[in-house]
Amino acid sequence: MTPPRIRPWVSASPETTRAFLDQVAATRPVDAVTFEPPEVLRARQDTLFARQMGWLAEASPHYGKVFAAHGIDAGDLRSLEDLRRLPVTTKAELMADPPSFRLRFPEPSLYDMTYTTVFTTGTTSGRPTPYEYTGHDFFGVLESGGRMFSLLGTVPGDRFFNAFPLSPLPHVAGFTPLLTSAAGLHFLHGLTGTPYPEFPVHRPVAAVARLIEANRPDVVSGIGSFLRRLFVDAAADGRDLSTVKVILASGEVLTGRMRDHMRAHLTRCGAEDVFIAGSYGFTEGGMAWAPCVEGGPMHASAPDQVVLEALDPDTHQPRPDGEPGVIALTHLNRRGMPLLRYLLGDIGALSHEPCSHCGRRVESLLVSAGSANVSRTSELLKIKGTLVNPQVIHDVVMKADGVLEYQLVVTNRVEGDALSGDRLVLRVGLEPGTDPAAWDQEVLRQAVFNSTEVRPDVEVAADVDTIYDPLREVKARRIVDRRAPLT
Repeated sequence: MTPPRIRPWVSASPETTRAFLDQVAATRPVDAVTFEPPEVLRARQDTLFARQMGWLAEASPHYGKVFAAHGIDAGDLRSLEDLRRLPVTTKAELMADPPSFRLRFPEPSLYDMTYTTVFTTGTTSGRPTPYEYTGHDFFGVLESGGRMFSLLGTVPGDRFFNAFPLSPLPHVAGFTPLLTSAAGLHFLHGLTGTPYPEFPVHRPVAAVARLIEANRPDVVSGIGSFLRRLFVDAAADGRDLSTVKVILASGEVLTGRMRDHMRAHLTRCGAEDVFIAGSYGFTEGGMAWAPCVEGGPMHASAPDQVVLEALDPDTHQPRPDGEPGVIALTHLNRRGMPLLRYLLGDIGALSHEPCSHCGRRVESLLVSAGSANVSRTSELLKIKGTLVNPQVIHDVVMKADGVLEYQLVVTNRVEGDALSGDRLVLRVGLEPGTDPAAWDQEVLRQAVFNSTEVRPDVEVAADVDTIYDPLREVKARRIVDRRAPLT
């Protein structure tokens, strides 16, 4: 008789994790590289880094110019210690000229052909940026996907339901069918997203909940704000989601309060002891950082393909482990559009210590902003002369009783008058059954003030969909700045 599968997060320990990996090793790529001694992994990374620098010198129009402008001989870049000799790469540079980042080898192989082109979303300009993956790159992404699903404790044969929106442009979320196949999982897409009248293929939220109930998946994945709303509606409708064991929320920060809220409604749907995990990923990476336990550090799934740095925002020198900095990505094994010290627009803190829960020995993103592992640098706001990190407000609001959705609106005290001072409005949507008249907004106002030294005006929305409509928006728009410009 086949022994029952071990779910390592049920009783997390290095021994439990090793037993789990031994069970699934025959049917999926095992992330042995993430358990290697630090000196062995570092030697591997240094070798890959030196080779990547050679590829860039040979075939990258953009980095060829960068090396020349800074007097850098790529042959002298031999180890990760040499990263600090390089300038950072900004998103603005990539957006300005994406083709210049594409490697152009004199004699490309079949695996250097463009396998797929995906597009960024959520840029400040609103203009999607194309990013190309070669066959070489995509196969690396598939390997890292199998490792990431091992991190989450999924087993071959698990059923995976994808509630990410179906986008009008190719996006890295579209890799999910083959990523799950690499891990031996069965896949079903919920086809959520903004309706397109010409071809009405998208499904409403109620239909997605029915599909989950009917197909009885083990894993449900999607954007955190969408999943919260989905589970609220499913609980109200009495849906049976009892087979769900893992929730994988991506696309925005997942706080402890959000996990608690999801768990309460999943329990009402019969799903108990669910592992609710957030992950960290991005278009230019294609792979994810994920936790082995709830609320724990997010571990790298491909330390032999990419490395992260936490940098001082001014000097761009590495910050010590545990100290927050701006996160930069460097590719070690990419043939399409490799990036060096690429600023992702996030703040976070890294650790390279072995994980006490699973024993992995790779870089990990620590919890460093409330209960979150990263926060967005692009969203830092100066309000009433005070620099405010909206992630701190996010953490406070999501802990407040009765709040389902929220939005921060920054305006002038006198509408349109830039000299009248700032006003912060916190719009909230309450959970079904919460009486707005009885809900104490002063508690939330004080909690935000205690954390930010800015006291917001709280407005309760009559319809929560005016804050976030999961049928028409990919994810919640948390910050709206309506202040008049100073002239």
